[in-house]
Amino acid sequence: MQDALDEPTSRQVVERILRGSAEVQTLRPQSPGCLGMNGALACSDEAESIRTELVRRRQGTQKALCQRLERARAEGDLPASANPDTLAAFVMTVSQGMAVQAKAGATRENLLALVDHVLATWPLPEKS
Repeated sequence: MQDALDEPTSRQVVERILRGSAEVQTLRPQSPGCLGMNGALACSDEAESIRTELVRRRQGTQKALCQRLERARAEGDLPASANPDTLAAFVMTVSQGMAVQAKAGATRENLLALVDHVLATWPLPEKS
């Protein structure tokens, strides 16, 4: 994630996050998806502390992404009308949804098609 946040444009940040996510979630066919997502969805009441920690980590990741997107907007890489908080939540929701889809049998190609769609709809910087 940190390497992705260091990419020069917001679109490249998102591309690296989502393509990396698709790769990791389909790396091992016998155990697809994301351990953090799968664990959070399947936690029992006795494992509430684990679920809470997983949620805290996801929130931290989303906050870091939001801060990077705020910087992108300030630098003119995103339109002034772009909402970094909403965009960060969108990217994280897509990533988490991809984990669920991978667990349900989606292939890497299926997930990469979703990434392509997200990138095609990414807000472009305003022209001067």
